Amino acid sequence: MRSFKNNRKRLRGRGGKLPDDQANVGEEIDKELKALQTSFFIMPGHALKSLRDELQISTGEKMTEGILFRYGFRCGEGMIQKMNIEQASVTQLAALLPGFWAGVGLGRVSVKSVSDKELVVTFEESVEALTMPKGKNPSCNFTRGYLAGMASAIAGLDFTAIEEQCTSKGDAMCVHRLQVALEGIAPTQEDVAKTKERYELERGISYLIEEETPEKSYDIFTDAVTHGAQGLCITRDFPDLVRKKYGLKKTPILWLSNAEKEYAVEPVQLGKLYHKIEDFLKKSENSVILLCGLEYLITQNNYTSALKFLQLVKDQ
Repeated sequence: MRSFKNNRKRLRGRGGKLPDDQANVGEEIDKELKALQTSFFIMPGHALKSLRDELQISTGEKMTEGILFRYGFRCGEGMIQKMNIEQASVTQLAALLPGFWAGVGLGRVSVKSVSDKELVVTFEESVEALTMPKGKNPSCNFTRGYLAGMASAIAGLDFTAIEEQCTSKGDAMCVHRLQVALEGIAPTQEDVAKTKERYELERGISYLIEEETPEKSYDIFTDAVTHGAQGLCITRDFPDLVRKKYGLKKTPILWLSNAEKEYAVEPVQLGKLYHKIEDFLKKSENSVILLCGLEYLITQNNYTSALKFLQLVKDQ
């Protein structure tokens, strides 16, 4: 475990006092430390490599990349949330990120460029990349997840991260592009209908609707989101067609598909789907989730995995 208190002691230097010109900075650090009131641990590079190796054996290369990214995202997000800092603009994020990152232990980061919707950061020595064998693809999936999680929590936006260059594949440095997600799943409320709500759903309850086509399911969901609920629709149907047919203008939709779209989730990626649902529930109020295609998830995975997925979602 590594504690922020140790950093504070080192800042004081000899004699245990801060220089006068750093007194105000020291006071601000003390405030952040008091708000944090916790320790965080740094995963050594060899431990991160061992985790990656074990995941690759168990789940394969592609699944491993997603798992490491999501785990890193939660670590970065959680670290910032513990600090209770005020939301910052993307420009302010660029100024704050290197300082916060210094305590992570995955290398030193520099901001190369910044705009309203993205920033590019570089690592000359990425701890994660140094532990990986040379290959053709970027390998810092935990690191890019950590960056995206920190950026999302600091700016209050949904960030994604793409590693464009990596020392593990022979590049001079690791370069990550952090972008505000175009198709986020931020809770958004539809315009409230003037009609009376037709279905009374009990909060905290999961409903299984057995039908040949999901017409009743969509009807119940649409009724809820047009009467004050914040909804998330997860479906096998193409999102644009769903929006047109049911008049869903603002509700986020996740597409269960292998298509390479930002709003698509591969049906075999149950962990990724769970991550998105969990993130939505954390941000939403009076939420309702429609999952169309349960049988599809079962056939693409297996009954046990799909059941465990549903149990985890139900416990949120």
